[in-house]
Amino acid sequence: MSSAAAPASPEPAIATTDTTGAPLPAAVLATARVLDDALSSGDPTPVRDRYTPAPGAASWTVVADRLSDPANQAKLASALRNPPEPRPEIAYLFSDGDHGFGLAADGRLAFVGVGQRAPGTSTGVPEPTGQPFWAGLSYGHGRSLDVDPSGTGLMTFRTYETCPSQRPGVPCEPDGPQQVGRVDLRIYDVGGGPWVAEVVASNDEPEFPVGDLLPVEEPAPGVVLLGSGDRTLVFCTDGATHDGCGA
Repeated sequence: MSSAAAPASPEPAIATTDTTGAPLPAAVLATARVLDDALSSGDPTPVRDRYTPAPGAASWTVVADRLSDPANQAKLASALRNPPEPRPEIAYLFSDGDHGFGLAADGRLAFVGVGQRAPGTSTGVPEPTGQPFWAGLSYGHGRSLDVDPSGTGLMTFRTYETCPSQRPGVPCEPDGPQQVGRVDLRIYDVGGGPWVAEVVASNDEPEFPVGDLLPVEEPAPGVVLLGSGDRTLVFCTDGATHDGCGA
């Protein structure tokens, strides 16, 4: 007589408290359940209905592509089973490694992270050992770069994409020439080696994915090169000149 097979272990329930042990708001729990059901069914429509992207977050086209990957689905489902961390930039961050959901307190889905990294972690880049070699506001053709003394930078730029955008994940210019592209950067001095700028937020995922590392150089006073090869962008401060800065 054969023995009966052991019953399968039930799927762990989604988290109902945050990392401090405090109960999650009803709206956050409701959205977490919607996300979990959507991952199980493979239908992203309920996720789209809850998605209100935070500044710099990916477009829905990019998010939908992320959700279609089975590996991402598994990690995101696991993230919902870990108590979320209250964060200053978002009410709750459900995460499993570098995959996760950011939810506002009212249940809005602010971002979906897959492979995004927090600055200074899991990128292979050491923590900064000094202040940026250059800080301030500089310009290039259709772009600007503003870096403060702490190494936090904001790059804005034109995408030259009329609305509606024909390139998924690339913001369009609704009212003519505008610097609609936005990339938040953190600039590192890596201890005597090259300087790099890490992308910590981006609304142009194809060109500047979160976690990307861009070399930074100052070939002449007031001239900053960001990136390498065909992706090199040139910025000049007032009074500095370089052919790459343009008008």
